[in-house]
Amino acid sequence: MVEINQRNLRDVDWLLLLAPVALTVFGCIGIASTAPRSELKKQVIALVIGLVVALVVMFTDYRKIIMNVAPFFYAAANILLVLVLFVGKDINGNRAWLQIFGFSFQPSEFAKIATILMLARYMAKYRTGSITVKDMVIMAAIVMPPVILIALEHDTGTMLTFGAILGVFYFLGGLRKILLAVGFVAVIVGLIGVYPHLKGYQRERIDVILHPEKADPRGFAYQTIQSVIAVGSGGVMGKGIGHGTQGKLGFLPFAWTDFIAAVVGEEMGFAGILLVMVLYLVFIWRLIHVALGARDRAGALMVMGFVSLITFHILSNLGMVVGIMPIMGIPLPLMSSGGTAVISMFMGVGLALSVRMRRFVN
Repeated sequence: MVEINQRNLRDVDWLLLLAPVALTVFGCIGIASTAPRSELKKQVIALVIGLVVALVVMFTDYRKIIMNVAPFFYAAANILLVLVLFVGKDINGNRAWLQIFGFSFQPSEFAKIATILMLARYMAKYRTGSITVKDMVIMAAIVMPPVILIALEHDTGTMLTFGAILGVFYFLGGLRKILLAVGFVAVIVGLIGVYPHLKGYQRERIDVILHPEKADPRGFAYQTIQSVIAVGSGGVMGKGIGHGTQGKLGFLPFAWTDFIAAVVGEEMGFAGILLVMVLYLVFIWRLIHVALGARDRAGALMVMGFVSLITFHILSNLGMVVGIMPIMGIPLPLMSSGGTAVISMFMGVGLALSVRMRRFVN
């Protein structure tokens, strides 16, 4: 820990701290318009806990976290994922939550941060050239345990998130261009090859995007169609907070989770969506700025791993909302209802702030 003094407070990147707070507040407004009051209460509590976690992590040396805490955090996250398979709680058809003392939480959200820390820990050693095939295998081995466990939970969206994180670590770690090109082609071929083996509902969700004219508007296309209607009906300035119809009246089921952006679009219009996008851009900009100023490789890669996580979530979620990507259950960071996701995001913010505060420390 470091002593909290005026100099330390001057080193805090306040934009990096305030942008995610503003995004969470935006999400709470959408949740208040569409969800039961209990959901809003949980989100507000998660915001408060998240801020406390961010501050504690910020005043802790990130190098100690990476080198000393990360292995235990990673092991604990994987143990929790194993427990989910045996005693997990089913919510909306997915068994991805654990319930302890009446509180439900999703271990896979913490597993994302733990995996980023472990990858940064492995890459912390000094390198003069590109990463080798051996490095690629070891890094893939770090990612595989949570991916396999989450696959057994049938959470496809979260699985893909780990792939995005690993890809960014490969790229920033200095992967040779030829290997990068081969990997990209292998991913495309793999996606095409796995399509025939997907479950029926998974193929239906993809077909909704590829062949919308053939999709059943009362079947798997329903949520996508209702989401697009919500966004389009908001116009430039929206219908007004609390005056939406698609989410509030239940036409868009569970709008406060993966389709919170559709609620914002309907009630606050293009102006609201634009403001949200500006906040996300400020958030990502400040994270990249911290990574560029990091004093060591581990800190920079850790922060960029967090950037990859956030960016993948944003692009995937907004793609689902406007109907250009299949529904995969990927929430919008900080805005979608989900206390564990909010707390884990603020944990990432705290880690980035810790890197920022120690950029001149030997």
